[in-house]
Amino acid sequence: MADKKIRSVAKTFSWRFIIFVYWVIFGYIYTGTFTGAGILGVGSIVPLFFYYFHERIWSRVKWGTD
Repeated sequence: MADKKIRSVAKTFSWRFIIFVYWVIFGYIYTGTFTGAGILGVGSIVPLFFYYFHERIWSRVKWGTD
């Protein structure tokens, strides 16, 4: 059973939101500035598009499913 596209989009954005928060917190702790935290946070958004297409490709692979 493959995920619908909207489910892949929701999973992509929810995962990226978690990673964004992680990098902003880590960036602030590491640099002590919101500028450094913001740069790391924005940098974590770019892979969102790669993850979406990765998820869509895997939804077509039948290996490992019932």
